[in-house]
Amino acid sequence: MKITMKYHSIQIQSEQDSDIDTLLQDLHQSKKARYLLYQNKQLYLNGYLCKQNQSITKNDEVQIHLSDETLSSIPPDFTELSICYEDELLLAVNKPSHLLVHSDGVDTSHTLCNRVQGYYLMQGITAPVRPLHRLDKETSGIVLFCKIPFFQPLLDHMMKEKQIQREYEAIVEGSIHQKKQTITYPIARDRHDARKMRVSATGKHAKTTITLQKNYGAYSWIHARLFTGRTHQIRVHLAALKHPLLSDSLYGTPSDKIHRLALHASLLTLQHPFTNKNIQVTCEMPLDMKDLL
Repeated sequence: MKITMKYHSIQIQSEQDSDIDTLLQDLHQSKKARYLLYQNKQLYLNGYLCKQNQSITKNDEVQIHLSDETLSSIPPDFTELSICYEDELLLAVNKPSHLLVHSDGVDTSHTLCNRVQGYYLMQGITAPVRPLHRLDKETSGIVLFCKIPFFQPLLDHMMKEKQIQREYEAIVEGSIHQKKQTITYPIARDRHDARKMRVSATGKHAKTTITLQKNYGAYSWIHARLFTGRTHQIRVHLAALKHPLLSDSLYGTPSDKIHRLALHASLLTLQHPFTNKNIQVTCEMPLDMKDLL
């Protein structure tokens, strides 16, 4: 269904008539969530309380009266965030290397989510902290958060369907000469090491493209794009090519050239569900990787 969203109202643009429940399904609201929206009288059509399965047509406006959100229970960390992009729905921040996205059960106070919680409190944002994806602890770069939980299922669907695209800058061991490669090795969990993934004929489909930026002899700078989102996908695929990420202690070897794996999430693109505009979020490569180049 063709719609335009603005804050918590939805403008119907489709020529074809439909109904309110179809609209909610298009927004990937679960059966339980739809039931509660009706029961709690949170849906209005053109200013009037909306009934279940009520017809909607072009130029109708559906208003969603969202209940007050409960803040996340995680403790806030008021360390300053590096914000790459922000609007009413989305917050994209630059995660430094050596910082967890969320708690691993041991470190519960010094993660990116703790910092976002602190930022929300300072900005008066009453929303739980909900990252749409994660990066490994040593990886730096863009992490995207949803600020309006009602729309998280839609964004989760967009992420799953690769309508939100993620691209990376990486430095790998050895000399790469081929300008562009597509890697489609399937990936499964390593049976001998729970921390690792591996290439396996019985694994899940995975697709990565890499484009050579510059060959430095002992190492090469590449650009990588994910078409699937398997755990450690870039790391596993590059290791399978015999060009593991520089200083990747899990899939390669530590290096004195850089004190973490040389991977940075530099670009994120999507069509914004509120405005339908194409959004491109960029994040500059950090100094430790720049110094090598």
